[in-house]
Amino acid sequence: MSMEYIHREAAKLVCKCRTRNPFKIAKIIGVHVIWRDDFVKLKGLYKVIERNRFIFINSRLDEYEQKLICAHELGHDALHRTLATYGILQDMMHCDMKSRPEYEANVFAADILLDDKEIFDLARDGYTEQQIASELCVDVNLLIIKMNEMNKRSGYGFKLSSAPRGGFLGD
Repeated sequence: MSMEYIHREAAKLVCKCRTRNPFKIAKIIGVHVIWRDDFVKLKGLYKVIERNRFIFINSRLDEYEQKLICAHELGHDALHRTLATYGILQDMMHCDMKSRPEYEANVFAADILLDDKEIFDLARDGYTEQQIASELCVDVNLLIIKMNEMNKRSGYGFKLSSAPRGGFLGD
């Protein structure tokens, strides 16, 4: 699956739903979000059961992490639904850079949650990666994924101080 396809699908979803809020997007497209308080290390998972699509989210996470988990799982819905029909896509560490489906879901989540123009404007104004992430209320590693993809896709030329770390959401 090409990165261009992933960017296009995320953009179509944001445009269709007229929001970057992953919970609203899930509701609009018919994905059921279920909050679980019995998850210990598990942050979220995506599963298709009898053609019904579900995102399960650990209710103990903070609101920003829940939002990221929801966007990430929407990535699995858009990109990996067949995998989820035959198994569960569960996430303890959402930034496993060795897993292609997990990286693709992270790129999708970054495109859902983060607007290119906002990032460009903040970077142009001299904000660091950490400051941009703080301003936009996202993990810096998700921002770095987004900025790397913006460099590849549109030639922005961001000088990034680091690469995203695997397992950036931790256990």
